[in-house]
Amino acid sequence: MLHRRILHDDFRGVNEPLNETAYGQGLVVRGRHSLILEPPATSALIHRVSAQRIYMHTLSTYAIPQLSYTDYSNKYRQTWSALSNPMPVNVHLLTFDQLESKQYLVRVEHFFELNEDAVYSQPVTFDLQSLFTSLGTIKDLLELTLSANLPLTDLHRLVWITSEGEASNNTSSKLCLTLLNTKF
Repeated sequence: MLHRRILHDDFRGVNEPLNETAYGQGLVVRGRHSLILEPPATSALIHRVSAQRIYMHTLSTYAIPQLSYTDYSNKYRQTWSALSNPMPVNVHLLTFDQLESKQYLVRVEHFFELNEDAVYSQPVTFDLQSLFTSLGTIKDLLELTLSANLPLTDLHRLVWITSEGEASNNTSSKLCLTLLNTKF
């Protein structure tokens, strides 16, 4: 169900009618559904990569400049990417934020679940310097917690034993933040 509209309480949780309107009309929700028919062994690869492409699709923006195209293209850079090489298939660049002139906050995500795919669920190692050569040479790197308020080396998690006798500390981190200090 994408959306429903009722004029009386149906006693399904909100304790009020669902009569949302905009501009005097009932709200209309339009969505897109995709059906992927793949065997379980390969479905995670198709699903995860396709979901990222659909959700993070390219956004085209337009403007009418007051200059001729030649003058505009000489004055402004029209394309730029911090990435010099593509990211690994199972790694997603969540955040790339310039904090200072030569300091960047980079958040990456390994977006395959454990045992979801034989190849892409495995831990992945990649070279940040080879990915971000357009920024210059990385001279300092600090790995932070997800909230970016504590170096990862200073993080001390609670550890307990589960009823199955397993320790609660899982060292495989799904997300990490990295502060890159660069020099040219």
